[in-house]
Amino acid sequence: MKESNKADAVMVKLMNRELIINELRRHPKQSRADLAKKTRLSKPAVSEIVKELIEEGIVFESGVGPSRGGKKPILLEYNARSNYVVGCFIENEMIFVALGDMNGEIVNMVKKEFTSPAEGQWIIDRIAEGVRSLLEAEKVDPRRVLGMAVGVSGIAGETENSITTSPTIHWNDIDLKRELSGRLHLDVVIENDVNLMTIGEFHKGQGKNINHFIYLFIGNGIGSGLFLNGQCYRGFHSAAGEIGFMMIGDENNKNSNLGVFEANFGRMGISERLKALHIPIERGDSILKAIQEHKKEEKVNQLLDEVLEHWAKAAINMISILDPQAVILAGELAYLDASSFERFKGMIEKYVPKMPEMKITRLGAMAGVYGAFHLALDHFHITGFKTKS
Repeated sequence: MKESNKADAVMVKLMNRELIINELRRHPKQSRADLAKKTRLSKPAVSEIVKELIEEGIVFESGVGPSRGGKKPILLEYNARSNYVVGCFIENEMIFVALGDMNGEIVNMVKKEFTSPAEGQWIIDRIAEGVRSLLEAEKVDPRRVLGMAVGVSGIAGETENSITTSPTIHWNDIDLKRELSGRLHLDVVIENDVNLMTIGEFHKGQGKNINHFIYLFIGNGIGSGLFLNGQCYRGFHSAAGEIGFMMIGDENNKNSNLGVFEANFGRMGISERLKALHIPIERGDSILKAIQEHKKEEKVNQLLDEVLEHWAKAAINMISILDPQAVILAGELAYLDASSFERFKGMIEKYVPKMPEMKITRLGAMAGVYGAFHLALDHFHITGFKTKS
């Protein structure tokens, strides 16, 4: 019984620590008395916890406040760089590796281009190099990193630590989580790239304060993120939103790594058709932007209509099933010019029962980086922000 009471007391203290930390995160520059009032904890309890948090580097004294008739109060702030998380995100042919603070803000970031299809082991080497270079540049002890979230395209295998299909990387059943964790000595969580962008949009972008939205992404692959009832919905097999496998387009045009829809109307499929029309595309260029720039040519304009129509079909199907408040357009869709946006929107509006708000991402690939930070913060959260030993 005594052991049980001791455990309960420890848990209560950790919860009280978290109350104080979260209050300072939301409202910095508060005194101990302010915290006692806001959290409804006793002044002695607040003083004891604040003393611990200062010793651990989680909270610091930032100055003095105005007097309210007595001694000027000492103001406290949360130290967002007391610990860190790492976010890794792979979009099309670019690897982003970033170090984030405890507020999910970017401290530093490195990028590495690659040519697809790339080998999974080579990608892992680049990720590990990126993490080590960031920690060295910022002089961060790895023990202060809570964990790492990695976003990759494709569908996870049975363990969710390996990737069975990917349009740009040959993973060859590599256990990505085990490989990275073993090399970097960090806790790692693997997530679908579009889901990470969806989470990022909710925290930092066009999805802020929206509890029901679809994130529609057109890249080398085609995918969607489903943010329903305030949460990212992944499905039973963690394959929800894999709309690249919809039967939209030529059913004979597919391969083991691409579904019918993305094989026909993803970046790679459309690029081949642009080459046939002698429209130059440089590596990393937007295919939609190139089409729009040459749309005065009859055949190119016909291709534009076809592309917008088939992208709209996917949106119509999803909107009709899920009835979202908003649809966030990303990847190639972020390059819709005013005319194409109205054409795309009009095609959808013509068929859906209720039209959601159509919003173009402002974050771009950074949505995936922010999503990785916030997934890591949620996944590796330690009650009371107790520093790992």
